[in-house]
Amino acid sequence: MIDPSLFASLIPLKMLTPERCRELLADAREVGLGPGQDLYRVGEAVTTLDYLIQGDLSLVAPAQPPRTLRAGSKMARLPLEQGVQAQATATAVGEAVCLRIDRVALETQLALDQATGYEVHDLIAEGPGAEADWMARLLQSKLFRRLPPTSIQAVFQRMQTLRFEAGEAVVRQGEAGDRFYILREGRCRVIRQTRKNPEGICLATLRPGDAFGEEALISGGPRNATVRMETEGVLIALEKSDFLEWLNEPLLSWGDYAQASALAAQGAIWLDVRLPQEHAGQRLAQSVNIPLPLLRQKLERLDRGITYLVYCDNGRRSAVAAYLMSQAGFRSLLLQGGLKSVPAEHRLDGAADT
Repeated sequence: MIDPSLFASLIPLKMLTPERCRELLADAREVGLGPGQDLYRVGEAVTTLDYLIQGDLSLVAPAQPPRTLRAGSKMARLPLEQGVQAQATATAVGEAVCLRIDRVALETQLALDQATGYEVHDLIAEGPGAEADWMARLLQSKLFRRLPPTSIQAVFQRMQTLRFEAGEAVVRQGEAGDRFYILREGRCRVIRQTRKNPEGICLATLRPGDAFGEEALISGGPRNATVRMETEGVLIALEKSDFLEWLNEPLLSWGDYAQASALAAQGAIWLDVRLPQEHAGQRLAQSVNIPLPLLRQKLERLDRGITYLVYCDNGRRSAVAAYLMSQAGFRSLLLQGGLKSVPAEHRLDGAADT
């Protein structure tokens, strides 16, 4: 018999309500391994989530030193593989037992809990061991709670696991964006170079569960900062096409000027995310100007009870802004075609305003 308390402590199973956890437990099964037997080999397709619950496993990945995973350790609370392909060969050192869960069944239960608004309070531990909760922290984020079940399932199925050394750059400022990243293990720094600071200034330090890389994917522009590992670490990546299809589009709502104006008449607020000089030159009446580079810092000043009608000149910057606002739990509508789509008589020039 599988210990229910052990089962409920695994990540992300600990996010489930007791009822859904029992439903999943009924379909889980144990997989016994003899000494030297492989659970799977590197490159093999992985369709389940497997947790080590007894014994030790040797994990050997290409170009990486071998690691030993022990049952009962903090890292054993995580599934051996989150992606759809094994990143390492997992071999039993002695007798070992793994707990096997159907991936789609778990994702469905998580999605159902999130769809009904269930939240786990005090989920993320602080201090030693907090890194093991990266997946739980991610799934509890406002971004993932707003995704439909089909998107959550698709995202988990398409995740890739990547390993980086301390000091290695994950993305570089100025490069084209090709992936969205979620930090699973380790720490990394976000660094931006400017003309005044060519060596770069640190904008943030990221910890497990934090995500980055979305702005270049949505806008189509280059990376606006370098993300470099402070320690060796593991990241989960989604290709650009998967990110846009499953994490971006489900969160964005577009409307034309007539639709947006109707919402403005009901109390929605126009939000211009262009630069102040652009806003001063031409804008919509009664619009609030928060430039996209400052939006993250200013979000706490906005009212989550209001719908924001987000616009820029052509829709690219506003798409990034709406995504960031969705992550933070705001409601927004993007102006299709940007300010250029608004009839000239409805645009204000210079110092004019009403």
